[in-house]
Amino acid sequence: MPRHQRILVADSSKYFNNSTWRMLMADTEFEIVGMADSTAETVQMAVLLSPDIILVDLSQSENCGLQTVAALHQISPHTPIITFMPISSSEYTRASLDAGATACLPKSEMAGELLQALRNLSPAPLVLGVPS
Repeated sequence: MPRHQRILVADSSKYFNNSTWRMLMADTEFEIVGMADSTAETVQMAVLLSPDIILVDLSQSENCGLQTVAALHQISPHTPIITFMPISSSEYTRASLDAGATACLPKSEMAGELLQALRNLSPAPLVLGVPS
């Protein structure tokens, strides 16, 4: 049996966490191994769980989404990080990629693009649904 891609989700919105969980659990390629809602909790879980992929909402409480991405990239630079932006913005995209994200998605396009982004992870940054 092939190994699942183990995913850690970092977001303070329980609704977003639950909808992400439902979407990913319906796909046999992925397994959510943890859900965190702060930078400290996300970093702690990343160290403890060693996920294959980390999903981070940039609109986390206290504006800490970019801090979370930077901290995760520092402790685990080879783990892909996909960020979700509250709006489609080249500023959010640039800041996210500069902090260490591998891919960026607007939240509004998550349902249609997340599985594709997870399957197409590569060393080059992936930006979907964001105007240039």
